Amino acid sequence: MGSQDLLVLEVIAKVEANKLTRFEAETLLQVSGRTLRRYLTNYREEGIAFIRHGNRGRAPKNKLAPELKRRVQNVMREKYFDFNMVHALEKLHEEGIDLKRETFRSWCHEIGLVKRAKKRRAKPRYKRTRMSQSGLLIQMDGSHHRWFDNRETCLIAAIDDATSEVVAAEFFEGETTFACLKILKDLITVKGVFKILYVDKAGIYGGIKRQGFSQVGRALEEVGAQIIFAHSPEAKGRIERLFQTLQDRLVAEMRLNKIRTMEQANEYLKTVYLPHQHNPRYSVRPHDLKPAYQALPAHCKLEEIFCIKEYRVVNRDHTISLGGEKYMIADQLKFSIYNQRIEIRSQKPGQWQCYFAGRPIRVKLIEKLKKMIA
Repeated sequence: MGSQDLLVLEVIAKVEANKLTRFEAETLLQVSGRTLRRYLTNYREEGIAFIRHGNRGRAPKNKLAPELKRRVQNVMREKYFDFNMVHALEKLHEEGIDLKRETFRSWCHEIGLVKRAKKRRAKPRYKRTRMSQSGLLIQMDGSHHRWFDNRETCLIAAIDDATSEVVAAEFFEGETTFACLKILKDLITVKGVFKILYVDKAGIYGGIKRQGFSQVGRALEEVGAQIIFAHSPEAKGRIERLFQTLQDRLVAEMRLNKIRTMEQANEYLKTVYLPHQHNPRYSVRPHDLKPAYQALPAHCKLEEIFCIKEYRVVNRDHTISLGGEKYMIADQLKFSIYNQRIEIRSQKPGQWQCYFAGRPIRVKLIEKLKKMIA
C-alpha cells in the first residue's frame, strides 16, 4: 500500500467519522464528488479493503503459458547465456518465439542472466496541486541548524499550503510539545482556526510512538482542527523547501545584523525578516481569495487549550501523586471528591496548576519524613 493509498484511507475514514467535510476531502484528495461518493460506498461495504483494486492478484488475460517461459529460460541457460539482451531476443525471434522486451528481461532476471543496476531509478513523483484557500491546510515542522551565533537551535515554522506564507515561526532550544503548542497558539491568535495541520509522524504530533495521542492533537481537536500525517518528507515538500531557503538567506541576514541571542533572533524574524523580506517575495495568490480560517469559538480560551493537560485520580485521603511526589488538596471542600479526576495544566516546563470542575484548586506538597540514622 503506497503513501497515496494511505492518505485516501485516512481521509475517507475521517469523513465517515464526521471529522472532515466532503468538500474538504474532495479538496485534499483532488477528486470529484462522484469519486468521493464511490470511495465512501466501498468503504462502508468492504472496510479498509476497499483501497485494494479489484484486479490486484488476478492473472492478466495476455499472460503467457508457463511452458513457454521454461523453454525460453532453458534456451538462455544452455545456448545464449553470453548474449546481450537485444542479440538474444533477435535469435529467439529467428526461432519463432516472439516476446516483449520487458517480459524477456524479467524472465532472464529470474535465472540471473541479466546484471542488475547498481542503483535503482528514483520513483516518479508528481507535484501536488496547492490548496485553493488559505487556512485549509497548514504544514508545520522543526529544523535543527546553526541559525545564529554558531550554535544549534530549532526553528519551528508553519506555512500555508495555498499561499506559501509563513504564518508562524519562532526559535526554540528544541522541538518540544510546549514549543509546538506555542506556535499553534500564536497562529490561531493572529489568523484564526485553520482546518488541517499536515505534519510528519513525530511523537509530539501523535505519531507511531504515541499511538495516535498527543497534546498537540488534543488541543487542535478542542478548537475544531484536524491532523493528517505525511508518509514521506517529499509529501510535505513545501515546508522542507522553506527551511532550505531560510538556511540560505536568514542565516546570512542575521549574521549581517549581528544577531547573537535567541531573543534578538526571534524579534528580527517576526518583525523584520518574515513580514518585510520573505513573505512579500515568496507568497503567492490563492485560487480562492476567501480564506478558510474561522474565528475561535466564544467558549474557547487559548490559554486553557494550548497547554499540557494531565489527569490524576484523587485518593481517599484527598491526595494526588505527581512527579514522584504526593500533594494534598489544600482547599476546604464541603464534600468529598474521592475517586474524581483532577486536571493538571502546564503552561511552561515546571509550572503547573490543578483544576477541578473547570476551577483552580490549591494543593500543597506533603514532605517526606527523613529516616533516623541509628
